[in-house]
Amino acid sequence: MAILTDTGFPPTFLNRYILSELEHYELIAESEQLSPMVPAQFPTNIEDLYNDSIQIRQTESPILIVYDRLMRFRPTPFYLQKREQLIYFIYSTDVGKLIDTVRVISNALDREDSSAEDVNRYNINNPILNANADISTPFNIMFHSTRVYQADESRDVAELASARTLFVNKLIVEYDYHVAVDSDSRYT
Repeated sequence: MAILTDTGFPPTFLNRYILSELEHYELIAESEQLSPMVPAQFPTNIEDLYNDSIQIRQTESPILIVYDRLMRFRPTPFYLQKREQLIYFIYSTDVGKLIDTVRVISNALDREDSSAEDVNRYNINNPILNANADISTPFNIMFHSTRVYQADESRDVAELASARTLFVNKLIVEYDYHVAVDSDSRYT
């Protein structure tokens, strides 16, 4: 029986590692999740999303991180190796907490192959268990390298109505990876 997770989804594994690092420095709670960008049919007012986050988490000045998966590149002719980017939008009313979050993510992921090895090791040692079945999501992504870029927010932030109450920062995480496939895969 084919399982969709066998095709691999790098943000799942990269996000888990980032969350573990942020939790280690007590910037987020253990139960936190990173949220994908909100689809257009839902309200997209960042202030409302942030305020909902405060009510749900019952904490003051939480960090709200949403992400979006960006373009794919092919860095080599070897078709299984891919390069992608995730863009993280990080919001908080506490500028110190925001700066600390950016620093932790940058330190954890801006070390090329060393940080990729850390991400791989974390995910191998911490499998995702499916609560409804006795199976785990396979860790079939192997990261080769990760890099972090900080996007210039000065112009974007000035145009946001929420800029008066929220601090925001954008990080772009670029990563090289491949999906480990077995001989029965449709995509070998």
